[in-house]
Amino acid sequence: MSTFLGESVTIIEGLENYRFQKEIPYPVELGHEPSGIVLDIGSEVKDFKIGDRVGGPIDGSFASHVVTIPKKLVKIPDSVENPEYCLAEPLGCISNMVRTARPEYGDFVAVIGCGTMGLLTLSALKQMPLQGLIAIDLQDSRLEWAKRLGAQFILNPKRDDCEQFIQDLTHNQGVDIAIEITGKLKGLEMASLIIRNASFYGYQGRGRIIASSFYAGDQIMSNTLGYQLMFKSPIVASVHPWHSLNFIEDVAKGVWGYQKHFLPLDQLVTHEFCLEDLAKGFEAASGKDIDYLKGVIIME
Repeated sequence: MSTFLGESVTIIEGLENYRFQKEIPYPVELGHEPSGIVLDIGSEVKDFKIGDRVGGPIDGSFASHVVTIPKKLVKIPDSVENPEYCLAEPLGCISNMVRTARPEYGDFVAVIGCGTMGLLTLSALKQMPLQGLIAIDLQDSRLEWAKRLGAQFILNPKRDDCEQFIQDLTHNQGVDIAIEITGKLKGLEMASLIIRNASFYGYQGRGRIIASSFYAGDQIMSNTLGYQLMFKSPIVASVHPWHSLNFIEDVAKGVWGYQKHFLPLDQLVTHEFCLEDLAKGFEAASGKDIDYLKGVIIME
């Protein structure tokens, strides 16, 4: 099984892509986040055996077979329910984000963007003793998912004054942690508006903004975003796999979270396609289907 990443859609559409800073050199390998079975191993491979179910950060998996190296793989235990949906790489990204955020007892945490990654992040944070867990998204259907997975408060900026609500909720402090997963600078701007202030006049810990987007295209940083980042001086972490001190360890912890039902990725798969229908999958993943959360390619 393999799945779609946002960057794969931008490659197909010929748009800017983080792997290729200039013109995209076609043909390119596509396919991301695979889960599969080991069919053969090299003579020096010691940690895996034929028949193991594995996953990891591997590209080029829109194919029936993939060749890779052991250090990119983790085992998916036999005891895992619905193991085919245990897509290890995005689960590792959730582990990386939550561990970087370091939420503490009694914190207020907001997740901005309730696609698959935002919803999984909410589900992970639900396990922690937070004073308030807030979900923010423009789609009510995704906010309903957020509530189901543990959000205590749901906000839609199209009708809710998110900044005022959070000021009231936190006694004019702002959230301790804002996790931005929208792909848009407007999402980062929202994070900057609701994060707590640092203080000139006595210790008040800096808030933390966890930014997992790469803000593709010709997005422009607003004056509001620049001012809020300057004035509030939060810690801003660009949390991508390269940020992790040991991403494969994060991947293994993500698989553990799936096994324990903390990260219910199997519940969020809304679309399944065979390899021959790859074009339909890209169309759904491009945002044209508002019910799309996670699409997968099943190799028959």
